[in-house]
Amino acid sequence: MTDRPLRDAVAACEAIAAGNNSTLFHAARLLPRHRRDVFSVAYAAMRVIDDIVDEEFLTLPSDARDSQRPVIAARVEAWRRQTAEHAIPGPLPELVARGFELVIWPSDLGPAPWDGLAAALQEDVAEAPMDDWAAFERYAEGATVAPAMIFIYLLGCREVPGGLKHGLPRSARFYAADLGVFCYLVHILRDLAKDVGAIGPDAPGPRLAQRLITIPTVALEAAGLNRATLADAVAQPGDVRLDRLAADMLARAETRRKAGRARLAELTPLLGPREKAAIEALVQVYEKLHRDFRKGYAERLRDLPGLEEPIRRAIFGT
Repeated sequence: MTDRPLRDAVAACEAIAAGNNSTLFHAARLLPRHRRDVFSVAYAAMRVIDDIVDEEFLTLPSDARDSQRPVIAARVEAWRRQTAEHAIPGPLPELVARGFELVIWPSDLGPAPWDGLAAALQEDVAEAPMDDWAAFERYAEGATVAPAMIFIYLLGCREVPGGLKHGLPRSARFYAADLGVFCYLVHILRDLAKDVGAIGPDAPGPRLAQRLITIPTVALEAAGLNRATLADAVAQPGDVRLDRLAADMLARAETRRKAGRARLAELTPLLGPREKAAIEALVQVYEKLHRDFRKGYAERLRDLPGLEEPIRRAIFGT
């Protein structure tokens, strides 16, 4: 990647990827440079459309969301066509679009991750109900498994003339699905107080779109909660209903963690040392959070978003 236009595009994508300060981004920094660059382009492309939906649309008042819903749905579809079908133009910023064309299109990554994320975001735009765990699983395929597939692809892909090729004996989804959902369940519990508006720049009071809380209604009801009462529960330190909710989600996360670890045991012997280090560090961060959340979840809810950074420093060494 010595071509100046490409380097400029990758640098712009890396800045967008770094802005989110995610654990996935920090794990990717352990990869060899060429893999890290491809990750930055892919992650930036996903970050752009995710921020449009989450930050620009779902935080609008209800009447504004109603009027903007068709517009945002059309932008998500245009993004899907641009990424999955190589359509020009689209909503990606110029440098991100250039990096995507030069780095992602020549690979055999295929349309699945982009189609998957777009499908999940269209559910967000529609503010579709998430009644049960089946609806959660469907949504998670796009919201978390799709990005995880890209990361797994980059761990094992081969460089060939003109691009990248899948280099693993099984599909990227096979290795990514369980670990992706495990991390996502932990992520939801970590950010629950922030997402209902109990902490952060939107506090006090609930954030405006309940779709930001991607917990199935059946799970809330089993804990004695609903979407209307969740913010009140978060505002009361030590609410036992939140401990019940967390116990259910942490148990489901543990099932996924064990399955994901079994598939990771198949994957890691196929990887180079830096690739092994990246995926292991990523999983360890979420495993540590998962263990910590079992220790009085409701009492510590407001402090949980701050736990991840010191854990990352300890594991990544930065």
